[in-house]
Amino acid sequence: MLFVVTAHHSADNCWARSENEEKGEGWVDGMDETAEEAGVELHGAYVTPNEHAFYFVLEADSFEAVTSFLGPPFLQDHEAHVAPVMPLGDAPQIVLEN
Repeated sequence: MLFVVTAHHSADNCWARSENEEKGEGWVDGMDETAEEAGVELHGAYVTPNEHAFYFVLEADSFEAVTSFLGPPFLQDHEAHVAPVMPLGDAPQIVLEN
């Protein structure tokens, strides 16, 4: 399954701040390994610094795997919205079946 994650943090929790920089660097540097350990394929990771937001495109067999990928310290500093998505071309078939 594909998931799109949108995660926001406050200016106080921003990993670009000197007091949070080490935590942020550690998570970002280990992101690929964390994804592999969680059983998540990372298709894309993006950030909008001015909006204090991260965006991820993930593929995983379960929501639990996504939750594991986003585990501490990430969700300690971010509020996330996780949406399962499908290719646009698959939507008409799903709509017609329901």
